[in-house]
Amino acid sequence: MNLLIKVSDAVLRHSRLAAGAFVAAALVGCAAPGPTTQVQALTAFDNEAVQASDMRIADSALQSGDLDVAISIYYRVTQSHPTLLRAWLGLADAHFLSGELETARLVYNEVLQRFPDQQLDARLGLARIALRHRQLADAVAHYEFILAQSPNHPLALAGLGVAYDLAGNSAQAQATYRRGLSAYPDHAALRANLGLSLALGGQPREAVNILLGVTGVSNQIPQGRNNLALAYGLLGRDDAAESILLTEQARGTAQDNLEFYRYVRARMGTVAAATEMSD
Repeated sequence: MNLLIKVSDAVLRHSRLAAGAFVAAALVGCAAPGPTTQVQALTAFDNEAVQASDMRIADSALQSGDLDVAISIYYRVTQSHPTLLRAWLGLADAHFLSGELETARLVYNEVLQRFPDQQLDARLGLARIALRHRQLADAVAHYEFILAQSPNHPLALAGLGVAYDLAGNSAQAQATYRRGLSAYPDHAALRANLGLSLALGGQPREAVNILLGVTGVSNQIPQGRNNLALAYGLLGRDDAAESILLTEQARGTAQDNLEFYRYVRARMGTVAAATEMSD
């Protein structure tokens, strides 16, 4: 299991987060007052329009990686519209992606207090934070709460599998990923996680088959391609691994990864040989 953690961390260190810039202009209009009821209706309409505009800007900033802008706008909306769940979740997610895990945890917990009947997304965020801190029991508890409400929630099953993998229970992890894939066969995170677990568990050929699926490796998340390259590398297929790596890496970086795969392959071979001798 130590090998799994070390290899997973090393692979994840090569993932890159692309950040973009987002610039927005806000327009404020004024209208001459009319009858009281008309002014109230117009004011309500304006407030709703401003709120919708702010949320579009914040959501776009979050998606493009401009997290400071996203945090600023989400926070402003939570203060002006404290009953808007989406703004609170956006604020928490933005803090999480910024690496501000304690602040994110506080906001997710605020969501649990303010919206007790709508807990799934906040629980998912808290589970991710627990995984980051290797607080596996807490992560499992959050994921199990989600699955009790939504039995085949794909992200909860993907995260629960990771918690089992990190705890050294690869068999239960793989069964959890497969449960999710039985309901969502094309879910990229479930497929990527199962492939990684199989590759690091000494089954790289099956990992390749899982990661390729029916239509080939998914382009939805870079982890899927990275995990496929790793699986090929552990099979000794350096040519296939290099071909995948070079689609988004410089040749020098790709060569470093290939060397890393050879090292892991050798280590796994040594462990397997020692196990056979002990038997």
